[in-house]
Amino acid sequence: MGAVMICRDEPVKTPYYIESMGIRLYSMEELAFFLYENVYLADRQMLGKRLWEWLRTEAHNPDLAEKLKKGAEAGSSIQNMVLTILRSVDYYTREELTELSSRMKVLNTYQEQERLKLRADEYFINGNYLASIYEYEKILDIRQSDRLGVEFYAHVWNNLGVCYSRLFQFGRAARAFRTSWQYQKDPEVLKEYVFSMRLGLSDEDFEQAMELQNVHGEQLSEYMEDYERLLSEAGEHLEQPEHLEEKIYELEREYEKNTRYA
Repeated sequence: MGAVMICRDEPVKTPYYIESMGIRLYSMEELAFFLYENVYLADRQMLGKRLWEWLRTEAHNPDLAEKLKKGAEAGSSIQNMVLTILRSVDYYTREELTELSSRMKVLNTYQEQERLKLRADEYFINGNYLASIYEYEKILDIRQSDRLGVEFYAHVWNNLGVCYSRLFQFGRAARAFRTSWQYQKDPEVLKEYVFSMRLGLSDEDFEQAMELQNVHGEQLSEYMEDYERLLSEAGEHLEQPEHLEEKIYELEREYEKNTRYA
């Protein structure tokens, strides 16, 4: 059972919406809890003008809004801004804040690519695949670091492929899996590549692609057995809706309803 959070004030009427996570925060305590548990997600945009306005108009905390505004204008670090918010709420003990500060100092020793991957992985866990893709691609736009090694980049490309698969973009998924395989010869990644190619190609094109990639014989047969088993387990989740345009329209309206900040 989760812990009960006691709030000093009434919940606000209009929550602060964290779009990348699909989370609505209705109190200062909830804001503090979110930042404490997800400190690596905090960035200047999340702690920027929209938060300041919410603090002034909804949370009735203009002093904190002004502190954050002045801190941002003076180039204050994300670490200091997060601690400023947490100290204003008086929800966490001094020892907990000291521990958080230590965690953030460790994060500061990470390379930018490592911090971005932590954020991307969290978005993925929460089902926000577009945000995950954006962060993974930011990693790949940065000059490759020898210190991080091929395993790190293999994981990034693999995770990117999974995101594209979840969005039914099988061509892009296949390219990502293939790149991951080129970094690190992981048999499971090769299987993911084969599955995404099978989902995205006709029978004839798939056979030709497998020959070109030198995937055939017993190896391909084993992959196809796993593919058919997973396909049967997936059932209706892989079926295209009868009225596709109407379904897309419904999903778009649902997305807009859930992401509107009003």
